[in-house]
Amino acid sequence: MIRNNAELVDKWTLRFDEVSNNVYTVELTDKFGRKSGTTDHDLCRAIETCISYAFDIEKQLGNPLNKFTYDTFKYFLAEQKLLVDNYSDKDFGSWIIEKNLKRIMLDGRDFLLTLQSQSKTSSWTDDFTIELTELTFTQINELKDKFKNDN
Repeated sequence: MIRNNAELVDKWTLRFDEVSNNVYTVELTDKFGRKSGTTDHDLCRAIETCISYAFDIEKQLGNPLNKFTYDTFKYFLAEQKLLVDNYSDKDFGSWIIEKNLKRIMLDGRDFLLTLQSQSKTSSWTDDFTIELTELTFTQINELKDKFKNDN
């Protein structure tokens, strides 16, 4: 469920208004007042656009993306039946999100984001791995879609 005036992703607060019939102005604002915003007739697409702008801002500033990527995947996968979703500051900002036969995880010490699939023999196989510094928002979307796909 999308809540107005609530933190959506790491230290970015969502605000949206319906400015016309089914037309929304959407803004994400961080704790320093930096904003990413757009206007669209599709609220979900507008929020995704704002998250992508905020991701670019965080990346350009050289801020750690561990919690931001975790929160982004949690937002995108809110409708999925997750078996595990855990973020750990104690483990260098490592995190894992898992459902039946698939998981996305970040090794916070080595900054490696990995999508894995589980075979019938219970072993996990890497399907995709990327350094967090090289990750783009387009790749986040692709990983989200691969995670949602049950094949």
